[in-house]
Amino acid sequence: MKQRLTALVLLLAAGSLAAEDDLSIAREALRDGLWEVARTHAAQVTSPAARLIILESLAGEGRWEEIGPTLAKWPDAKGAGFDYYRAVVKGDHAAALDILKRGGSAAGCVEARLHEAETLAKGGNRAGAEAIWREVTSATNVSERALAVASANLMDVAQLRRAYAQVRSVSRRRMLGLRLGMALLRDGKTVVEGERLVRAIVKDSPDAEGARQAFLLVADTKLAGGDWQGAVDAYGEAVEIWPEAARLASVQEGRGWALQRLGRGEEALEAFGLAGNLATDDLARATALLKEGDVLSELGRGDEAMAKYRAVIDRFPKTTVAEKLKAVIRLRTLEADGRRLYGECRYDEAMKVFAQVAEADSARRQRMNFFVVQCLYGQGLDDAALAKARELVANCPDPVVRGDATMWLAKFLYNRREWKDAGRLFAAFSETSADPKSAAEAFLWAARAALADSDFNLAIQLSTRLSERYPAAPESSAALLVQGEALVELARFDEAVLVFERVAVAPGANDDVRRRAQLLKADALFAMGADNSTRYVAALEAYRSVRFGGKLSPSAQVIVSFKMARTLEKLKRTEEAMDQYYAQVVLAYREGRLRGERFNDEARAAFSRAAFRLADEYESRGRDRQAMSVLELVAESDVPAAAEAVKRIGRISNKGRFL
Repeated sequence: MKQRLTALVLLLAAGSLAAEDDLSIAREALRDGLWEVARTHAAQVTSPAARLIILESLAGEGRWEEIGPTLAKWPDAKGAGFDYYRAVVKGDHAAALDILKRGGSAAGCVEARLHEAETLAKGGNRAGAEAIWREVTSATNVSERALAVASANLMDVAQLRRAYAQVRSVSRRRMLGLRLGMALLRDGKTVVEGERLVRAIVKDSPDAEGARQAFLLVADTKLAGGDWQGAVDAYGEAVEIWPEAARLASVQEGRGWALQRLGRGEEALEAFGLAGNLATDDLARATALLKEGDVLSELGRGDEAMAKYRAVIDRFPKTTVAEKLKAVIRLRTLEADGRRLYGECRYDEAMKVFAQVAEADSARRQRMNFFVVQCLYGQGLDDAALAKARELVANCPDPVVRGDATMWLAKFLYNRREWKDAGRLFAAFSETSADPKSAAEAFLWAARAALADSDFNLAIQLSTRLSERYPAAPESSAALLVQGEALVELARFDEAVLVFERVAVAPGANDDVRRRAQLLKADALFAMGADNSTRYVAALEAYRSVRFGGKLSPSAQVIVSFKMARTLEKLKRTEEAMDQYYAQVVLAYREGRLRGERFNDEARAAFSRAAFRLADEYESRGRDRQAMSVLELVAESDVPAAAEAVKRIGRISNKGRFL
């Protein structure tokens, strides 16, 4: 940024000594901003002029921390230039400025004026420095390099645009372009333009002066704007381009904040841990420890969180973080008590604790209010929980808590069968969430709500959108199931079969999802059998692959066995069907109940239907006693059809024919 040849060098270099060629090259390189080249050639010469060129190149490159050690190698170096740098290194900017003025800056030399502005800025007089920079940018016939340096320091968007359009040097255009991009990013209204400009320059010239700083500002801007995933991605890109960026505490801290907001607690812990290890001052180390404690608290690891908080006080007692934490520890201890009470289902007591923390800690107030919602729900106070959740969704300023409350409210309404309202909330959350996993989950719930509401076309649209946006997410394969079920409801069986087959090979699908897809595919094939009997054969094979292709629950075994028997009937294989109904459905259910198995409603219905079908078949063959025996199994079971079985037994009994 400090691309200038000061009056000091011009004055002292006039009487160069030996190695004039090296010194001449060093001067030209310094003039052109080729810092490394300037240092390399100046190092071949031991004259004061050469040594000042080395100092100038370090300053020009912004490597001020190296100037002090470099000066220490030349304790005998005399002259205004060396005195100036010694004054700057010591922080005596008034003395440095006085040396500059005595060296001729008052005469109006542009280079000296730039040096004076830099000294004023380093001494805290930003207004004075800006006045000089504006003077340089408005001067006529000013050199391209001076224009670039002054414009870059001003960081004024309008001036940067003008300078960027005027300069012709490739390196200076890159520098000005990066500075312009940074200014646009900070403006707030031109963030997209700024990011586009920075990315374009970094793509072509990642080693350009200021490229890393500008790109990290892209990540910081995303973080400040609440684009958590975008921030994580940008920090990751920076580390890929400049691996050394991973050793910057600011990068790890920024990643930690974004990961925490995304709910990726373990990764956030790692990032804050690295930030603490890389930090160079106690305040930064204390802050990193504090953030580790906050993440651990959110993960429900209260004891570990408290250990981190206490470590801040023990190791960095003089920091402002430690002072604040003394009060925080008391409140976090109280919050941990509330979480413990909640875990013990002592909801009323927990709610009082959370309300107390909310009153005392404004930073945690919204999170505590959300815990209050859950406590109200735990006590069965659904209407009160619903009202408070709606209030949080409408007014909560914390986007993370608002998102959690939105998902909770949507699921609450879903369970109350208020499908439309639930679906709208799920869909709204999916479009605004910065976390792909949470967004995919919300998309899936929105599709399920549409299916439950019989809005089959909407269910197809949502599930398709989810699969397109998040193809690798586990929710994508589950969404295909929803899509297939909606197609079945619309009697679009051919399309449904194709969708279910896609699920079978989807990379993110687990075994349960695959089995469910196979079963639904079989159901679709069965439905198509009414128009084409060969479909029944395909359906039977599909049912068999489910029944014997993996471990099924007792309920699933009964259900699939019933469907196989029903398909056998459609194929006119009646004896096989009756045997399947009896052995694999009725007996399997009865023996399962004797073992203490609990069957779901669908399995209980399959058992009842199989028994009734057997009874009908036996009765049609004149074997009433066998029909009554099967019906008695239903009458003695815990199924809704027990009463109907008793009626049928009475009807058959009245016939008086028992064979």
